[in-house]
Amino acid sequence: MVNDRGTIKWTSLMLPEHVEMLRQLWSEDQKTHKPVLDEHQLEEMNQRLNHAITSNAAITITYYRDDNYHICHGFIQSIDSKNRQLVIKNPESSQKVTVLLSEIINL
Repeated sequence: MVNDRGTIKWTSLMLPEHVEMLRQLWSEDQKTHKPVLDEHQLEEMNQRLNHAITSNAAITITYYRDDNYHICHGFIQSIDSKNRQLVIKNPESSQKVTVLLSEIINL
């Protein structure tokens, strides 16, 4: 079996600009893209959100921020309709997370 060192053996022949460009390409490959939600999914999320607000039920929110997916669990503490954002409080850690409504992917 061939023991190949990958790109390590070629780095001495590369200019620093090329190495930096390769690092940028690799980091862009690891980024995720925000999914496009259709009208049915948005309506279903709206119903779940209304149910969580009226019944004061715990909710798990998946949202997209900084090219990554994030998950938070907790109760909806407040809704800012002017700025279109939710404040979620986790009862276990007493941590508050502010999530924009446009960032929400799943409830």
